[in-house]
Amino acid sequence: MWLTNLPRLALLMVLNCFAAVAYGTERQAEPKEDERNASYWMDQAQQQLDVRLLRSRKAGGGDIRVARNIIMLMGDGLSITTLTAARILKGQLAGYSGEESQLAVEQFPYSGLSKTYCTDSQTADSACAATACLTGIKTNYGSIGQSAQGVKVESILNWAQDAGKATGIVTTTRLTDASPAAAYAHVQRRSQELDIARQLIEDAPGRHLNVILGGGLGKFASERSDGRDLLKQWQTANPDGCFATTLLELHDCSATNGSLLGVFSDSHMAYHLAASREQPRLRDMTEAAIQRLEQAPQGYFVFIEGGRIDHGHHETRAGYALDEMLELDEAIEMAVRLTNPNETLIVVTADHSHTLTMAGYANRGTSILGLDLSQRDLDGIPYSTLNYAIGKWQSLNKAGKRESPGPHLSKTSFTPSYILGKGVHSGEDVAVFALGPQSHLFSGVMEQNLLPHLMAYAACLGQGVTICEPPP
Repeated sequence: MWLTNLPRLALLMVLNCFAAVAYGTERQAEPKEDERNASYWMDQAQQQLDVRLLRSRKAGGGDIRVARNIIMLMGDGLSITTLTAARILKGQLAGYSGEESQLAVEQFPYSGLSKTYCTDSQTADSACAATACLTGIKTNYGSIGQSAQGVKVESILNWAQDAGKATGIVTTTRLTDASPAAAYAHVQRRSQELDIARQLIEDAPGRHLNVILGGGLGKFASERSDGRDLLKQWQTANPDGCFATTLLELHDCSATNGSLLGVFSDSHMAYHLAASREQPRLRDMTEAAIQRLEQAPQGYFVFIEGGRIDHGHHETRAGYALDEMLELDEAIEMAVRLTNPNETLIVVTADHSHTLTMAGYANRGTSILGLDLSQRDLDGIPYSTLNYAIGKWQSLNKAGKRESPGPHLSKTSFTPSYILGKGVHSGEDVAVFALGPQSHLFSGVMEQNLLPHLMAYAACLGQGVTICEPPP
């Protein structure tokens, strides 16, 4: 019997070897050499833009509005599952079932999906992803503001400043963290935060920013070994500026007209659930930034990040991540309330995804941060509504068997996972939402580096095609 099956077994062995080579980690596809050049991604994005403009013209076009202002809001690690779960939590906190609730972005007329891979990585980190979102080029994992070849590239903040617009960055992380750094810095490794801080204060476009709000005080003074006090440098360069370290001081700064710098913690700002009342919320910083920037006669560009959504996911504390998303939701509502949709383009997106899942057949109204009692595993143990693929806590007892996570679940506790380790990013597409002039272009599936080109088109920025100078 075995001998008669020998040819078939040999064929299976060959196929298995081929699969191991094709799909294993031994041989990985190398990126195209062209992808290491910034020009490749700039040309590719302009080609994508041309396709979208042609499609718009064939559909009748019609939007001739120019964006005077651009507000880009980013939820760091804001996966689509996070959006869904945050929507339900929002409704449940208001006393409803939750599923029927709406987030602010659900009122936006256009939405799409963004592909987040980087030149050398299937799954992105914030450095390469934010570089794509803000400079229009894809780069290597961990790199900021430069091509995969290491050549510096300009961000949309450079383009806005060249057009005479005011600019700003707002974040709940350190100002030198990867996502905000992509707006102004150029480093090979995101860990070079001391140099990133120097670039923010001393180099363009950082030194020309009108609003800088976030955390990371230590990177500007106490953690430095080069003798620089970057905060004093900023104050010397901005004699009419206002510096704030608390919510009250931020409010006091509203009486001044110069540049605004607010640094509200030594490292990342505290999670909203753990913060003191002295720390401004993201909606407070959003309001202060827009009120300051709207005074600019040529309009403005501002980047606003809910950065600690990502940190909650890395800790696999879904309650923290969802609450930080609701903080971003309130910031989006603030941005919409303070602006005119006929002159301000608002774009909301994420840099990358996370492994949070909402699986199973939970009954309507099941607590999104609680237990799903509609099903159990083979040992009769219930599941939590939300879970992570990889995380710190697996709800196992000392014998290695699953125990009910119910007694441990809360808005600040770890959420169960299935592989022990630190929470990690995931590589699927993320959502993009748009409201305002030319927002119809932000639909369908797009490369992540297309986003700043679409914004530049709408506001007549940069060297590419714009609505002010359309293609022939």
